[in-house]
Amino acid sequence: MNDKKILEEVYRMVSNGYVADVQDDVRSFIEQEWQRRDEEEVVNQYNRNRNPKDWIVDVREMERHRGLEIGEDGTVKELK
Repeated sequence: MNDKKILEEVYRMVSNGYVADVQDDVRSFIEQEWQRRDEEEVVNQYNRNRNPKDWIVDVREMERHRGLEIGEDGTVKELK
């Protein structure tokens, strides 16, 4: 049984009230994990055919928006 099948079975059992003490916590955890996996899958599908140069932002560019000018050596050259 793979992880997905195990989670599906635990979710089914919890949803049917077999584990009443932790039912809501376990259900919530499983739903969050499923959502996280689905979101990662969507992002991976989106980025699969994109060139990293098209979507990776240089740190210098990110810091420039915060008012920091980063030099070639990686240190702050000036504050704006």
